[in-house]
Amino acid sequence: MKVDFLCIGAHPDDCEIAMGGTIAKMVNQGYKVMILDLTNGEPTPRGSVEKRIKEAKKAAEILGVQRITLDLKNRFLFDSIESRFKVASIIRKYRPEVIFCHLEIDAHPDHVQAFNISYASRFYSKLTKVPLDGDSWYPRKIIRFFSNHLRINITPSFVVDISDFIEKKIEACKAYESQFSSFDVEEYVKTFAKYWGLLIRSKYAEPFFSHELISLDPSSLLI
Repeated sequence: MKVDFLCIGAHPDDCEIAMGGTIAKMVNQGYKVMILDLTNGEPTPRGSVEKRIKEAKKAAEILGVQRITLDLKNRFLFDSIESRFKVASIIRKYRPEVIFCHLEIDAHPDHVQAFNISYASRFYSKLTKVPLDGDSWYPRKIIRFFSNHLRINITPSFVVDISDFIEKKIEACKAYESQFSSFDVEEYVKTFAKYWGLLIRSKYAEPFFSHELISLDPSSLLI
C-alpha cells in the first residue's frame, strides 16, 4: 500500500498540468506515485462527473500511477477539520515519503485552500490521540508545484528536467478532453516547460518550491 510520492491536487488535471512530466519521470525511475484529487472538478462548462472520472482514470493510466478522488466540493473547497482528516487518513494509509501540493500563491481559491489542507494534513497525520485510523506518519518533505492561474514570475527552489517525458505529460493532459478542447494544450504545456528548461540548459523542465532545504548530490551540479 505504501507509495513514495503523493501528489495532491484540488481537481483532476491539476497535477498533470503542473508536474505531469516529473510524475512520469518518477514512475520511470521505479518510484510508486499516487495522485490525490480533493474534488472531482465538477461542475465545469463542458464536463460532467462521469466524463471527469473517465478522463482522470485515463490520465492516471498514461502516467502509470494510482489515483484517489475525494468527495470534497469543487468551487467550495475549504480548509476544514473534515478535509484535514480525510487527507490525513490517506497519508497514514499510503505513508508517502514526499508530498507535492499547490503553491500557496494562486488566483484559484480552490488551489489556495488545497495548499492549506495539504500542509495541515501532513501535520495532522503524525498526531496521536486523534480520530484517525492507522499509525501516525509524517512525510519527510512537502513541496509545492507552480500555479497555472496566476501569471507571475517566482523563482523556484529547483526545477526538474522533463525533456524525455514531455510527450507523456502532453498525452496525460490531452486525456481531459472536456477541459482542453478549446485551446492547444500541447503548445500551452510546451511553452511553459520550455521557459523553465532554458534556465537550466535543457529542453523542457518543471519548477518546484520548498520551504525546507533540499539536499543535492554533487552530480546534480554538473547538469
